[in-house]
Amino acid sequence: MTFEDLELFRALAERLSFTEAAKVVAMSQPTASRRIRAMEDELGARLIVRDSYPLSLTPFGYLFLNFADEVLQKYRALVLTADQNHSIIGTLTIATSSSPAARLVSQWMAEFLSAHPGVHVRLSEMHSAAVQEQVAQGEADIGFMGVPPTHPDLIGFPIADDEIVLLVPKTSVFQALKRPLSWSELCQAPFVMRRLGSGTRQVVEAALTERNWPPLTHIVLEVDTAAAVIDAVETGLGAGFVSRELLFRRELRRSSPCPVQDLSLARPLFLVYHVDRLEKEPLAYQFLRYAQWKLERGGAI
Repeated sequence: MTFEDLELFRALAERLSFTEAAKVVAMSQPTASRRIRAMEDELGARLIVRDSYPLSLTPFGYLFLNFADEVLQKYRALVLTADQNHSIIGTLTIATSSSPAARLVSQWMAEFLSAHPGVHVRLSEMHSAAVQEQVAQGEADIGFMGVPPTHPDLIGFPIADDEIVLLVPKTSVFQALKRPLSWSELCQAPFVMRRLGSGTRQVVEAALTERNWPPLTHIVLEVDTAAAVIDAVETGLGAGFVSRELLFRRELRRSSPCPVQDLSLARPLFLVYHVDRLEKEPLAYQFLRYAQWKLERGGAI
């Protein structure tokens, strides 16, 4: 079993598709399938439930995912430690929206702190509009958000790809709808949505406008966090749009992601900083260098 095998399994756990996971690690789909099967044979246990759509992890698969994450995180931190300057100290303040916070930010923070033990990070989670405001006002050194910044003093660059999916409860209202789901039927069904200011909501509403599709007419609940959307969908209140990143480790019992006909919602996640403040904040500058180092090595999600 190699580091590449662990990377492949993480990609499969994230994408729940052999085809998509193979693209992430630049190998063919048959090769990816053989490698996962070889890992299962070596471990003596199944990692993937193959007869479900989409694929799902077995209970042992979730356990192995924790192992793979820990090993890969330690390896990347070791490589980063060899490549970075360790002399900086201080507090780095970061504001992030829910989607990058789900996995990317926590992974990057662990590696950055391993390489810079004198740094303390203060992390706050909020919707994208609030992230932009925090960075613009100097209340946060660095921001992560699901839409590009619109403030003239902020610079943002894409750091990872994200997919927004529709999470549907296993209730009679939605089970009766034909697959693939049609928006003309969905738009009248009950929905749970993030409050205004959410990057996810902005992307969804922009996609509907672009297609001249009718807006949602039955929003039963608006919430502040993406986790609250998932919780509400799980209780059966309605369907909701969420980042696939947030479903990465979530075992869904009463809901599942479902495709919508002619609707694909992909977007980049952005790292955001204030152009004039960067020179005065050595920690922010060092973190920006780290982010560029990650991206050069294909170190996004």
